[in-house]
Amino acid sequence: MRILADILSNEPKWSEEQIAAEIKHQNELYKDLGRLPEAIQRERTNAAARSHSGMRILHVQEWYSAGHYRLDQTDEAMVSEQYLKDHPGTYRNSFVNIDDPALSPYRSFFADHELRDVQLSKTTLYGRNDLWRALGLEPECAFPLLVALADSKSGPQGRRATDADLSMLRINHSKAELLHNGSHPIWHLEAITETEEESRTRFILRGRTMSLIEPYEQSDMEFVYEVGRVGQRPVCLEASLTNHTGHSSFISKREGFDRQGFPRVWKRTTIKPGSPPKQLDVVFKEVELSPTFKDEQVFSPEFPTNYIVADLTSGQAVVLQKPLHTITATQPLAHVTPVKRVIILCMFGLTALGMGIALLRMKGNKA
Repeated sequence: MRILADILSNEPKWSEEQIAAEIKHQNELYKDLGRLPEAIQRERTNAAARSHSGMRILHVQEWYSAGHYRLDQTDEAMVSEQYLKDHPGTYRNSFVNIDDPALSPYRSFFADHELRDVQLSKTTLYGRNDLWRALGLEPECAFPLLVALADSKSGPQGRRATDADLSMLRINHSKAELLHNGSHPIWHLEAITETEEESRTRFILRGRTMSLIEPYEQSDMEFVYEVGRVGQRPVCLEASLTNHTGHSSFISKREGFDRQGFPRVWKRTTIKPGSPPKQLDVVFKEVELSPTFKDEQVFSPEFPTNYIVADLTSGQAVVLQKPLHTITATQPLAHVTPVKRVIILCMFGLTALGMGIALLRMKGNKA
């Protein structure tokens, strides 16, 4: 799968204390950062402030193939308007999870195409946006259905389930019967056909389960799913959860479905006590469910000779390739035509983790 989209996030602006805590966290992860010159420390602080200034716009391209994942991204908070005008149709950064010994001994790499700088790692994996989930249900709303209906024996034993595993889960018919006749000891299900829209049904599931939104604890929960149809395909128009114990809620809306059942707009809102709502909107510009590309072209760590390439597995930058001569930077095939390297790794690696934090609980694999 290949997805082209813009991600717009609206969240509370970070305080000076939160920025300081982030810098401290980075220093704990990367010990050498705390010893950098004062001028560079200011750059790090300013970068953290820009990345959490309230409204953010990310221009992204995501690639999926089995366990491989690639995120090409330009964060408007990290570049100037002139940069955006001068580099249309390209991306400033790439985060790639290879995690395939047959393809490369490295598990991941990060590329800054403006600096022509690459960091390889045999241990690190980056957070994922997993925008393909717009085609189904996000983990926050899918989790209770698995708990209430799935036959646990049909899933993997002794390890965390992947999305490929979850798609093979079977329904436990005894659980389904209990839910259907209202005798389930934990869950209660109600189905309501919308009077104005005969093709829409509202399902309300109530019970007590673990919350995937803070606080992460057993809570009295209510889940609502509004299901409609695009052609013969059922689609989730809106899903929500209300944590009556933790007084938090989550709402997900999908709009403008295409013939494949993929929405053009995906809006998610998280509300927690004592905090303003956190909004994350995705506007899909292009979706290819069955694109033609070779994994080696998109996910392999192969770079032009004018890029500097380093291995950061040990925590120290071991330079593997130096530019032979200075030429105009070219973008990798995937539609993306030393102290500073460590800073860039910190800034953008943690940014990707932040954007994918709500979805990291279920590892996405899409063939």
